[in-house]
Amino acid sequence: MENKEYFAQVSKLFRRIEAKLDEFENEIDYDPSPDKLMVSFEKNNKKIVINTQIAIKEIWLAGNSRGWHFQFQPEKEIWFANAEHEEFYHCLANLLSDNLGQEVSFK
Repeated sequence: MENKEYFAQVSKLFRRIEAKLDEFENEIDYDPSPDKLMVSFEKNNKKIVINTQIAIKEIWLAGNSRGWHFQFQPEKEIWFANAEHEEFYHCLANLLSDNLGQEVSFK
């Protein structure tokens, strides 16, 4: 993947995440930057961190004492963690659901 495509996919991913987080503005604080998104939950003080790994063209996600490394699969148009066999938005939705105490979906 070329840098230009990677940055375009990252930008698309971050916009979609921020749109979802805005739905929970009373329960979540988040701090965006071009290469990292830090999410804090007001009720339990837990955090989720999403950050870019430009050199290896990955997105890293950490939360609830776990971490995932996602690579973009252009043929499926998804970010996927090969080690855990998990799609990014599904994984993030589970983390958000666990910390908010209500179901979150990116569908």
